[in-house]
Amino acid sequence: MCLTPEALHLFLSLLSPEIVDVSRDLVIVRAETRNAVWEPVGSRWCTEAPDDDFRTE
Repeated sequence: MCLTPEALHLFLSLLSPEIVDVSRDLVIVRAETRNAVWEPVGSRWCTEAPDDDFRTE
């Protein structure tokens, strides 16, 4: 799934900041069952969650 930066920002603003790690090239949402990793792809931010179990940073 991919979102515009604005949509991702809106989504993240609904979450507790304690479960969100943000860096320039990566956003990790630490959910109860697994992490959702968002990465920039062109002008959008994309995730393969819930299929990204390979990332557990």
